[in-house]
Amino acid sequence: MWLRSRDTTAAVKARWDVTAGRALPVADPRTKKGRGSKEALLRAARVVFGRDGFAAARVSDVAAEAGMSNGAFYRYYVDKNAVLIELITMLLQQLYDESQARWSPRDPVESVVVTTERYFRFYARNADLFGVLHETMQTHPEIEAMQADNRKDFHERITRMIGRAVEKGLMRADVDPDLGAALLGGMTEHYAYYRFVLHRYPERDLGDVSRELAKVWAVGTFSEQARSDMASGDMASGDMASGEGAP
Repeated sequence: MWLRSRDTTAAVKARWDVTAGRALPVADPRTKKGRGSKEALLRAARVVFGRDGFAAARVSDVAAEAGMSNGAFYRYYVDKNAVLIELITMLLQQLYDESQARWSPRDPVESVVVTTERYFRFYARNADLFGVLHETMQTHPEIEAMQADNRKDFHERITRMIGRAVEKGLMRADVDPDLGAALLGGMTEHYAYYRFVLHRYPERDLGDVSRELAKVWAVGTFSEQARSDMASGDMASGDMASGEGAP
């Protein structure tokens, strides 16, 4: 899978201008040919970083993979760190966007299932880049900060979901939305990393995995009435409005 192209330069500069010693992308090309060449370099960098690891990858390897000269590479990027930042920016933006789903207060379990499965499927399609992300988080403070921001965005989304469920009486009143969000997000990310990047977990249907995770989580957090409704299949039969947006 290839990530959707987008103009990330402004966003990257706004967030990472202050990172010491890290190079930023040069100005985006204005011509169609230039944009095509830059995208070819991004695609090539993804292949090389995923194959060799970021630390071992060289600019010459990326240029050769793209069928371009080293000089052509430097026309678009000042070094391989700049390509890395752009790739990871695109990855994390799309992870957040593509794992959203409309929140249904009438069936919170299904809401968790849908968002979790979307997260897993995106992670699986982009496991090579997530491997690069985890490698470079150890050596690039700005990459670690980008991942921290991404986790914060997911954390806030899940916290809102839990808060609404508590208000509706679907979850126990003593559930801590902040802690619950950290635990649910942690379980999901851990499973994805160990399965798709490290290949330590066996192949399982992602719909089944997502539903099992939602069930395990629901058993520990749902109110007694909600668990009863879930067991009887009546969870979606309530009369609460369902016009809320995605968590």
